[in-house]
Amino acid sequence: MGRLYIERYSELVDYSRGLQRQLELWEESVVTSCTWLMLLEHNPVVTLGRRTDPSHLMLSSEEYFRRGIDVVQIERGGSVTYHGPGQVVGYVITPVAKHGGTHRLVTKVMDMVERCISSFGIVCCKNEELPGVWTVGKPQKKLAAVGMQIRKGVSLHGFAINVDMDLEPFGLIMPCGLPDPVSTLSLELSRSIAPEEVMDRLEKIAGNYLQ
Repeated sequence: MGRLYIERYSELVDYSRGLQRQLELWEESVVTSCTWLMLLEHNPVVTLGRRTDPSHLMLSSEEYFRRGIDVVQIERGGSVTYHGPGQVVGYVITPVAKHGGTHRLVTKVMDMVERCISSFGIVCCKNEELPGVWTVGKPQKKLAAVGMQIRKGVSLHGFAINVDMDLEPFGLIMPCGLPDPVSTLSLELSRSIAPEEVMDRLEKIAGNYLQ
């Protein structure tokens, strides 16, 4: 029932451009039942999900823009989050029925991200109540966020893995409405991890979860 295709970008992608491409692939998936995984890094952007509360934003839109950070309202679940260079974003466009429903698809995406992060030697765990992947221990730190939207039975949006990025912009928002600390793969390993390494591993394992 449809094939898995991976579309990978080597350059930074403006959020609006990535969203437009997602919508193009979504329209194709509605017709063909194919699955697409987009892998990329975004230019700095704060995205506002359907559950965003104004208190989750520490600055005005004008101040974010002044600091070089776009602000975009989108239709995915969850609250506010940040994307930027050094973070691998994966957009999963797939018919949810192919995976046993929305909940099962989100779980499979988290399993895929957890396996990818674990392959670097980081002990981590997924959290289905607060969709994402976190370090183990106290305090737990968020390494990856998951937020998806379903239209006409086909998913949009996906996950973001903090690989080797500046975490300061997370201090300008309350990520997903939570005050919990965030971290990166590089910080947890005390060595630099390239986003390309993470994309390579995701490409190798994606078929086990999204095919």
